[in-house]
Amino acid sequence: MSLRIRLVLSIALLLLVSLATGGAAAWLRAERSVRTEMEAALSVGQHTVGSALAHLAGRPAPQDRSDEDITVMLTRLVGAFNGDRHLRVSLRQPGGGVVASSRLAVPDHPAPAWFVRSLDVPQLSAEVPLPGFSGQGLWLRLETDPSGEVSEVWGELGDDAVMMMLFSALALPMVYWTLGRALRSVDRLSKAFAQVAETGMETARPVAEAGPPELRRLAVGFNRMIERLAAAEARNRRLHEQLQTIQEEERADLARDLHDEVGPYLFAINVDVTALMAAAERAGDAAMRDQARSAREAVTHVQQEVKAILARLRPPGLSDLGLRAALENLAAFWRARRPDVAIAVTVAPGPHLGEAGDTAIYRVVQESLSNAIRHGRPRAVSVGVASSAGGITIDIADDGDGLPAGAPPSTGYGLRGMAERVAALGGSLTVANRPEGGVRVHAVLPSATGISALATPEAA
Repeated sequence: MSLRIRLVLSIALLLLVSLATGGAAAWLRAERSVRTEMEAALSVGQHTVGSALAHLAGRPAPQDRSDEDITVMLTRLVGAFNGDRHLRVSLRQPGGGVVASSRLAVPDHPAPAWFVRSLDVPQLSAEVPLPGFSGQGLWLRLETDPSGEVSEVWGELGDDAVMMMLFSALALPMVYWTLGRALRSVDRLSKAFAQVAETGMETARPVAEAGPPELRRLAVGFNRMIERLAAAEARNRRLHEQLQTIQEEERADLARDLHDEVGPYLFAINVDVTALMAAAERAGDAAMRDQARSAREAVTHVQQEVKAILARLRPPGLSDLGLRAALENLAAFWRARRPDVAIAVTVAPGPHLGEAGDTAIYRVVQESLSNAIRHGRPRAVSVGVASSAGGITIDIADDGDGLPAGAPPSTGYGLRGMAERVAALGGSLTVANRPEGGVRVHAVLPSATGISALATPEAA
């Protein structure tokens, strides 16, 4: 659940709790109010009846009136209370019989019975004897009825509830809209962080520095962070590229020393041993001949090892014949040793990446071919180098066994070095199993302009 929805639900819950608390407080006040109103109504009723009886007592003496006349006057007095909201007056005779009773006003919107019962307001009553007005033992009974007052309280509570609901209906959408505008900056920041986590700093873009001051400061901090990270990444790439360049120069120096210094001596030793073996043949010395032959075999083995070391230190033909010829030589090397594996090499014409780029391409193909043939048991391997809008793409695919399930594709030193070499030139590398079987190595190197820019001091 989003933060926006949580905040709106929290505010709605707060409004609901406020409504419940206000209703409980109003209920307590209503109970006291109704009780006070009933007591006041009974007191006013007693005072009114007393005043009316005193007025009637000032007219012709009761003994001069008939019982019928007195009953009529008392009935009129009871009728004067018709329509009262809180008080019912009844004229009663001995034994509790009702001679006349007033009618209470009917509420327009009566309260539910459960609400009336919940207030628990007792009914108050008072009896007024009439000894001086009737010889029949008539008397007046005053009774309070809280239903009218309770209905009024119920109406007020309903109005308050309606107002609260209207307020909530208007406030919650407004809060939702306001939070949406305020959290828009947070959404932008979260998307920017997710993009950096998924694709790295290559696609990182500054976020708009808008919104509330607190979120604006976060956006400013994020923009400064990606600027510094981008600068640090550029420095790291430049250093990696320089390191790769230094390594290639050291390899070239080692290869040149082996070729120029060790190679001639080995050739000279081989010539001398061959001459000794020929002299032993002429002299008929079989022991010397066998020793010379063993020495020549050892020298030949050392020459082959030196040649293999030279091939590893310096890609054969890369600087002299170009990338295409170097890759064909590499494929021929593996075809001679594994004739059962069909190796196809395709190098499309395109922009030249320079020595650093060509060396990186060669090393990626070299490591990928070696891994495929040594570990994958493939029947066919395809190597493709082509130009694209992003630079140069390298694809090496085989139909072998593929990577082991659950094994990270970059745990080996060869693959790790290959990824570092590509990353040093600002490129990207992916190694994954193919759906149809086997492994696919896909690398993208930027154009020669992008590679050369990494080697310039301004890139730092």
